[in-house]
Amino acid sequence: MSPHAAAPRWPAWSVLVALAAVAAVAVFSLARYPANLHDPAAPLGLVALGALVAGYLGLSVRALRRPGAGHVPGTLIGLAAAVAWSVELWAGGPARLERSTEQALGATFALLAVMLTVAAGSVAGLSTRSPGAAVGAGLFAGLVSGVTVFCFAVVMTLTNLDVLAGRDDYRHQFATSPSHPADIATFLVGDILTAGIAHLAINLILGLIGAALGAAAAALLNRTTPGGGWRTRRPRWTNR
Repeated sequence: MSPHAAAPRWPAWSVLVALAAVAAVAVFSLARYPANLHDPAAPLGLVALGALVAGYLGLSVRALRRPGAGHVPGTLIGLAAAVAWSVELWAGGPARLERSTEQALGATFALLAVMLTVAAGSVAGLSTRSPGAAVGAGLFAGLVSGVTVFCFAVVMTLTNLDVLAGRDDYRHQFATSPSHPADIATFLVGDILTAGIAHLAINLILGLIGAALGAAAAALLNRTTPGGGWRTRRPRWTNR
């Protein structure tokens, strides 16, 4: 039996389904607010989105063909991180909280999201002593949180445009935007698409940082004896 046969494939399938949702949400947003395509930064944004989706797709297809032990815990931790990011986005958007509460809540949950994403690979590496499990967990924490946050952020904005347009800070950003968007709805959708693209990159990078740390920790632990002591050479004088 293949060593990968026992590992479930649903984490990879879930990312592939979410990627289809990312593409659908992005296409719908640009079709509904096509003026964003005239923004000078639009070509760069589209190239970045295409490259990230292609990268996510390649990693997910590879994981589908070679499922690993760390994919399930990475997926679960990635979902938890996405929830934390979503709270941060909600607090800074349609929640319309007091400024001090908004900043405190946003900072707390953003920090929690970062810690969770990085921790996935580290925890897997320390608990299993398997570099492969650490890489799988970190990778999927980044993939899952990235696609989930993108979808949540854009859908949240599309369904709360009236509320967001009433915020003084967003109205000021719209009025002073160097790209001179056609209207505030166009500005808000373009802004959240840019933020979503950034999250696709940032969340994956955070997951891979955790993967590297976890793999290094697992390799270090594997240098110890089963009893936990270091494998060191006995001094020659002890052989007398």
